[in-house]
Amino acid sequence: MSRGITVTMRMWRGGASRGTLPAMREAFERVTTERLLLRAVSRSDVNAVFTLHSDPETNRFSLTGAMTSMDEARHRTALWMEDWAQRDLGYWVAERREAPGDVVGFGGLRYKVLEGLLVLNLAYRFSPRTWGSGFATEMARAALDLARRHLPEVPVIAIIHPDNVASLRVAERLGMRLERHVDYEGTPNRLYVPGER
Repeated sequence: MSRGITVTMRMWRGGASRGTLPAMREAFERVTTERLLLRAVSRSDVNAVFTLHSDPETNRFSLTGAMTSMDEARHRTALWMEDWAQRDLGYWVAERREAPGDVVGFGGLRYKVLEGLLVLNLAYRFSPRTWGSGFATEMARAALDLARRHLPEVPVIAIIHPDNVASLRVAERLGMRLERHVDYEGTPNRLYVPGER
């Protein structure tokens, strides 16, 4: 990573204040965009987690592949809930505002350690029935805006498989730029970062 990101991470490691986290959680926990309700993952979402993550087409570029059991879905759901409990931030469930309860995707920001540095990983995964709707861009834009306002000292990244054309287009629509190619868990990927503002 660039020297600038390393310096930023040193500031982050030494300067985080627990006193600011409740306000941050409030900002991230439930967000509405033009068409989506974005909310923290809960135990009741396990079936939706399985439905989306067991679809082979949706998970074509996933390092772990499609889920094959509800146990995997329960584990993933618990992991994401733990993020919210421990860090006041994690991936969202995306529902359509016009149809509350209709889960169409998951994503947003999650803390990740990349090459020894703490970063915010931007991810988005939506049901094939919504592809082409712009939902991924809408959710990701909301996540980036919140990160700029509430966590400007933490680098945001998106790790994208080079063949995942749809995800690459979303990143480009958001004004993100390719910083470099990375070997992520044994697979060649592209590392995108927000463009200069």
